[in-house]
Amino acid sequence: MAFFLAVANRKGGVGKSTVSVMLAHAMSVWGGKRVLMMDLDSQCNASLILIGGQGWSEARKANRTIADYFFDLFDGHTMQPKDYLLPGVGDVAGADGRAARISLLPGSLLLEDVQGELFLKQAQQTNDPDIVASRVRGRLEQLLRRFEGNFDVVILDCAPGLSFAALAALKTADKVLVPFRPDYVSQLAVDRVALLIEGRRSLNDLDEIPIDRRRYICLANYVREANGRERTLIEEIALAHPILETRMPQRDGIANAFDWVAERRGIDQKYGNAIADVRKLYTELAPMLAQKVTA
Repeated sequence: MAFFLAVANRKGGVGKSTVSVMLAHAMSVWGGKRVLMMDLDSQCNASLILIGGQGWSEARKANRTIADYFFDLFDGHTMQPKDYLLPGVGDVAGADGRAARISLLPGSLLLEDVQGELFLKQAQQTNDPDIVASRVRGRLEQLLRRFEGNFDVVILDCAPGLSFAALAALKTADKVLVPFRPDYVSQLAVDRVALLIEGRRSLNDLDEIPIDRRRYICLANYVREANGRERTLIEEIALAHPILETRMPQRDGIANAFDWVAERRGIDQKYGNAIADVRKLYTELAPMLAQKVTA
């Protein structure tokens, strides 16, 4: 059964999509995993990194996006879920020189609109908004899990808001990776997403869960070396939340990795001067992929 890894934060601009794709490459090339990327962010950045602008446009015209998948299969129609996936995506080659074993369910600008339509459709059956919302989230959770028998790892790249899809992803995930920038706004955002993940109302309630038993772990991203203020903020977050030892720096290799190229290349070439950072992140995170949710 697949391990579900959600990458989420209540704040945008913290590098969720870049980290998601980075891990997809690492898990496929170094870990030999069959990876599925599900792009749940209407900005579609993960899709653009993996298939480029033209590839995303073609997927949209062919109705092969996450919005199409949710809308078409929400009521249990007989379409084949695999028909919405794009196999062998990305511009990174595996050890054998072939495409890395990464499939993509592309993002859509219409995802929020489709979720609204699904809500209104369910609202025709009951006037209770809580029941409607619960039904929509529950059905999306089921749809997220439709592929778990065909992949080793499913990465859910979440939007920063509280969409039904994002909430379904947080509920589905075996582990949630929370990238953050070391600033005061991100500190608050980490607190908020932690409460959502663990289903707690306050930070005092959250403290009842031992840090090493929580379902999420944080990643300091866009870190500038030898910056005392950032180091202090990271240490403050680490007092209240689980956090990886790895800290992803600001490097050209990471920034340039956003650009998709037509010819596949090795992962070392893809990430350039950041390859050691990618390796460190993968090495620390990989052992957690065996810790499936049992509750």
